[in-house]
Amino acid sequence: MIHTLAQQPMHTLSPQMLIRLFMVTGILALAYALITQKLLFALGIAILPTALLVSLYCIRRPRFGLILYLFMSYYLTTFSRYTYTEKWSVVLDILLVFIFITILIHTVIHKENIRWLNGLNILTGSYVVWMIFVLIQLRHTASDEYIMAIRAWLVGIPILYFLLSISLDNLKALRIGLIVLGVFTITAFVKVLYQKYYWFDAAEVTWLMQGNWVTHILSTGIRYFSIFSDAGNFGIHMGMATIVYFLIALQTPEKLLRLFYLFISVIAAFCLFMSGTRAAIAVPIAGLALFTLLSLKPKIMITTAIGGVLFYAFFAFTTIGDDNPFIRRMRTAFAPTEDASMNVRLKNRKQISEYLKTHPWGVGLGRLVPRVVEQNGVYKDGFIPSDSHFVRIWMQTGTVGLLIYIAFYVIVLIRCCYIVMFRIRNQQIQLILAALLSGVFGMLVSGYAGEAMSLPPNNFLIPAMLAFVLNGPYIEKKECTSTPITINT
Repeated sequence: MIHTLAQQPMHTLSPQMLIRLFMVTGILALAYALITQKLLFALGIAILPTALLVSLYCIRRPRFGLILYLFMSYYLTTFSRYTYTEKWSVVLDILLVFIFITILIHTVIHKENIRWLNGLNILTGSYVVWMIFVLIQLRHTASDEYIMAIRAWLVGIPILYFLLSISLDNLKALRIGLIVLGVFTITAFVKVLYQKYYWFDAAEVTWLMQGNWVTHILSTGIRYFSIFSDAGNFGIHMGMATIVYFLIALQTPEKLLRLFYLFISVIAAFCLFMSGTRAAIAVPIAGLALFTLLSLKPKIMITTAIGGVLFYAFFAFTTIGDDNPFIRRMRTAFAPTEDASMNVRLKNRKQISEYLKTHPWGVGLGRLVPRVVEQNGVYKDGFIPSDSHFVRIWMQTGTVGLLIYIAFYVIVLIRCCYIVMFRIRNQQIQLILAALLSGVFGMLVSGYAGEAMSLPPNNFLIPAMLAFVLNGPYIEKKECTSTPITINT
């Protein structure tokens, strides 16, 4: 058969003959790799057919590449933890290039399916200002952090923002994304149950023994982290999932789908408390507050206000549930002056402020503010921990950099609020987009107290939800002119 195929010109081969040639070549190459003990080469050959099929499917359905990116982002820590390597983040960069190429090829074949102009919005446009500042800041960046800064701030993030803006432009993509993310949330829920009732596995114990037990095995209880990088990231992500799925469930007319969203909201709230992350409480509270304002409905505003007061009173003025360690720990968030952890953070920020008086441009991207630390009577050089995303930006880029960075998000949020409140006429679409924006706002508020908003999968979900909102007018136009949408009142 091989001799016959070799005598035929390639352009005359049928698809069946090409498949057979591909299979025979693959089997021979796999046999050679196994005989010569080239196991990595053999593994590459074994997964090549699957990779080829996925590539062809992504060319037909380019948004499927974003599902792969979400999968890799969600389980990035899992891969790193169980393979004992931190190089998996490179896969995210490879996926970005892969998605971009598949969209280009798809556009050549189906020009009407991708609107490249959607990539020119306030999210991508405002980020250019931050990129210019980062370019200036690179002269203060250490050589070992130089490439990382370019890779993240100047290449990875702007490409991701652009790809999300041109891809997330319909309600079907939103629904698929919510279902997939909901399934991922279920796996995180199952994992945290395993940690609670069967304890941590070998890889997790190894991670804890690297010094992470100090912030996770506390006298007040254990802070569970599931498949995430740490309990803080886990809790804040679940706070976002709690409010987003709950609010979208209220606008979902399909009964089974509504019950699924409510189930995800409930288990996410459970995970929030299991994380023991006090800052995570702020995510659903801030999100609900913004949703109330965006709804412009007096009934929702009054109900939310009463609920907010009762919620605050429960934690701040009662001792109900103090026998539960998770509720007891969350209650300390409502008395910050009595919280030793918060007092340490405030002390660190005061020291950072003093240091930055002589370093107005910050210490440089990827660096921390130095200080002398004492351990068991021995003094040595150390660093002040940033403790939160916005403090890290402040530390590395100075006050000017922090103001530019915050202004970027403020401008994007104002534009998104304007779109939701004044550009969208369909009530159901309006409230769905408001729910997404509420989740983003809650995550941004958490950036004052933790690093979660800059960690996977949140650093993908935040711009993804913003992209849906910014494409809101286009989504409404396309959805309402194609198929009528049932408004859930």
